[in-house]
Amino acid sequence: MSETPDALTVMIADDDELIRKVVRIYFSGKGYRCVAVSNGQECLAQVHVSEPDALLLDVLMPSIDGWETCRRIREFSAVPIIMLTACAQESDRLMGIAAGANDYVAKPVSLKELEARVRSLVQSSGASHTASESNSVT
Repeated sequence: MSETPDALTVMIADDDELIRKVVRIYFSGKGYRCVAVSNGQECLAQVHVSEPDALLLDVLMPSIDGWETCRRIREFSAVPIIMLTACAQESDRLMGIAAGANDYVAKPVSLKELEARVRSLVQSSGASHTASESNSVT
């Protein structure tokens, strides 16, 4: 699918190269522009540059973890953030929400569900453009 000028930009921040690649391929194939970074420091820098419509943020990353990255992003941006992580305990989810995440999804997750969550958050944030099925992230 070719990109259109109003395609949504999704940032994928995860230290796992395979996760970044799979999510990027899926979302790119659906018409999204994708920016992939491997740690919290890169994520903070790229949020300023790329101004993504949504951010998929892993928790356990080098340099700055996802919780702290989320807190810092909230100091300057209202970008919709979905914590996408293997940290699935209730305390982890609560910490993600307290840090400013809009949603918290435990791996593995279907890519179709992840895309639906991104679209829903972007639409409710008012940054709705358009883009639109079935693999999973582990």
